Amino acid sequence: MRKVYKSKIDIALPVLILSGMIAPLVMFVSEQDWIGLGIILGTVLFSGYLFYTTDYTITAGRLRVRSGFLVNKKIDIATIHSVQQTDSLWSAPAGSLTDRIEIVYVNDQKVVISPKEKEDFVKELLKRNPAIEVKL
Repeated sequence: MRKVYKSKIDIALPVLILSGMIAPLVMFVSEQDWIGLGIILGTVLFSGYLFYTTDYTITAGRLRVRSGFLVNKKIDIATIHSVQQTDSLWSAPAGSLTDRIEIVYVNDQKVVISPKEKEDFVKELLKRNPAIEVKL
């Protein structure tokens, strides 16, 4: 059985991204710099694309973490050691700045994600690997 979880998106993250673009946007429009305006609009569209395509898919034995064409990580659920709450702000395939979880798997590799339905997501992982240590 395959279950897909969309990324939780905090309003703070898109606002933070957009607020950094307001001054350049105003400048490019007032100076009629269409190339600069195109770059700003392209960045906004690309950010939206990443938010829209970030999801986490659990299948019988794998967790797939996807964010556009930039991230497509496949993790064997049997190799997951722990799932824990994190306040890490490192770049991650997560649309939330405040409600993130860190998954530690084989060789201490880590991925930080933010599934909308966090409790259900963790329950699904535990069904497939009851040995996962959970600290939420």
